[in-house]
Amino acid sequence: MNSYPHLFSPLTIRGKTYKNRLIAAPTMFAHSIFTIPEMRENVYRMVENRAKGGFACVSTGEHPVNGEEGTALFYEHHLDFTRYEGPDFEAMKEYAGRIKKHGALCYLEFCHEGARAEHNPPYEPWGPDGYVREDGVEVKAMDRAMMEKVCRDYYNIAKYARVCGFDGVLVHGGHGFNMQQFVSPWTNHRTDEFGGSMENRARFPIMLLDAVRAAIGEDMVLELRFSAEDGVPGGMTIEDTVAFCKCIDGKADIIHISNGLKWAGSRTHTFTSFLEPHGYNVEFAARVKAAVKQSRVAVIGGFNNPEQCEEVLAAGKADFIEMGRQGFADPEFPNKAQNGQADHIRRCVRCFQCYPGFCEHKTDIPLWEKIGPEEADKIYSPASMGRCAINPKTGFLFFPEKMPAPQGSRRVLIVGGGPGGLQAAITCAERGHRAVLVEQAAVLGGTMNFTDTDGDKTDLRSFKDLLIREARGCGTDIRLNTTLTRELLEEVRPNTILAAVGGHPAVPPIPGIETAMDALTAYRSLDKIGRQVVLVGGGLVGCEVGLFLAAEGRTVTVLEMRDMMAFETFGYYRNALLEAMDARGIRQILGARCLAFEPGGVRVEQGGAERLIPADTCVFSMGMKPNAESVASIRGLAGDIPVRTIGDCDHVAKMGDAVRAGYLAAMEIL
Repeated sequence: MNSYPHLFSPLTIRGKTYKNRLIAAPTMFAHSIFTIPEMRENVYRMVENRAKGGFACVSTGEHPVNGEEGTALFYEHHLDFTRYEGPDFEAMKEYAGRIKKHGALCYLEFCHEGARAEHNPPYEPWGPDGYVREDGVEVKAMDRAMMEKVCRDYYNIAKYARVCGFDGVLVHGGHGFNMQQFVSPWTNHRTDEFGGSMENRARFPIMLLDAVRAAIGEDMVLELRFSAEDGVPGGMTIEDTVAFCKCIDGKADIIHISNGLKWAGSRTHTFTSFLEPHGYNVEFAARVKAAVKQSRVAVIGGFNNPEQCEEVLAAGKADFIEMGRQGFADPEFPNKAQNGQADHIRRCVRCFQCYPGFCEHKTDIPLWEKIGPEEADKIYSPASMGRCAINPKTGFLFFPEKMPAPQGSRRVLIVGGGPGGLQAAITCAERGHRAVLVEQAAVLGGTMNFTDTDGDKTDLRSFKDLLIREARGCGTDIRLNTTLTRELLEEVRPNTILAAVGGHPAVPPIPGIETAMDALTAYRSLDKIGRQVVLVGGGLVGCEVGLFLAAEGRTVTVLEMRDMMAFETFGYYRNALLEAMDARGIRQILGARCLAFEPGGVRVEQGGAERLIPADTCVFSMGMKPNAESVASIRGLAGDIPVRTIGDCDHVAKMGDAVRAGYLAAMEIL
């Protein structure tokens, strides 16, 4: 029996049949196959895997309609959209071929960022208004000739998509791009026929849509991505968007409701974080769907489970569900949902590893300044782009099939049942190895078990539970309350040992620290925590524990020795974290060095002066240390048996690093 009848109901538009209501939304620029040629195969596989995974339709990432006034970030290799032959043309056709061979429909997405386009001398950006941007770049107000030129560009790229074999096009008019700039009263102050009333403000977007339709004909689908709101004071509201959608009803076959502004993607909810609800734009989409008569409506916004998708469709709030980051987390989402394997879907935790985003919080600084250009370049290198924290098979410049195949089935002993050990067990089973996993605690999950308590981390809890479920279900011999002994080694006789024994909280020699509680213990000790809490250590863990305690009704003060909270993270994740701390009333004290933990609070030195920060309970979060002694003990018992370390027991690592390390360690067992 189909558990999701609406989700897996087909729908035909202009002769194109969507086999279900799931569309793989754009991720990664379409032009990356030209800009970073070494990533080309991975980018093709990104869309192909989503088609193979059962999505009804898959879109490429965005491509600018020209390389002049409308150029985009990283767009260095300019295409001639009137030339239907040659290497560039064949490379673009490859997208369509890779998607269609798995039974999915395919879109080419394109855009013009208008006044927010990348500055590309001698060209200057064009927008509805003329002004000087905050970066000093002059924006030219568009006249009729400029508009007609951009219409020709839209026509040319849309026709190019048709000749390439795409089934439809995704016109990106949202996220503060040119169409949205004309519709929004915040960016359009014109007094001619393109400003003022909604009929006037919609005039240029309609010209663009008409140009696209003229190019693609009547048998291709035109989907328009548009933001529900600008998300800034005085900006476009859902009322404006509904009025605009009435003006274009039927011109776009599908109106795809997103949100916000590209350059403020976290603050304006273009990309939702783990602190925001799933399906963020559903009610916006419902408003549009109730207003239009001919166009279908799609909605995007942090969807990661089929149950919610089904509810939205069944309630008539949208006709399609779009998924972006979920396509990295598990491109098999549709197939698993349809085949009764929904509990095996790796559900996106919205951690921003695949797309870190930009510095938006007022206290953030570019990563290049924070950790230096060399380290920052590693994070933004092709090898790290597109990598998912919960799906270790992702990442550009990574080809799992190029790793050597096992020469036989090996006996593997995994010590530690945290995320790294669990993923290692799953991958060992996939590779045909026989694994025994021992865990000294009574439960699996390791440090991830804090998610059982933290209400902000329900998605991470879901992933932890999935790892446990899959490790148990793949035939791994799991032994709890068990430590490694010589007798166990003699019983198992492993060919390889994988040490995944994790780490432990660092406890620096600060007077009185033995009277304080470490941050991870706080999750399971709420009954011992007073109303007024001082948390020493404003790194990522400290900030997240502070959020948890504040959500549980505690008055929280976080002390940090640096001049910045959550120094080790940046971009969208950091912005969401710091804004949530502000919203929950967490007091933040920077530049404060902890001198001692005292019965009445924490004594600090700040600006050359000492003072006591009063507290009922003192908590500390000063980093993690690898369990080096445990690893040394394992090596001593192992003798000649090869030992490989995974995750925190090797070096302090994040959850995603441990998962990937467990996967790679198992892949390298031959």
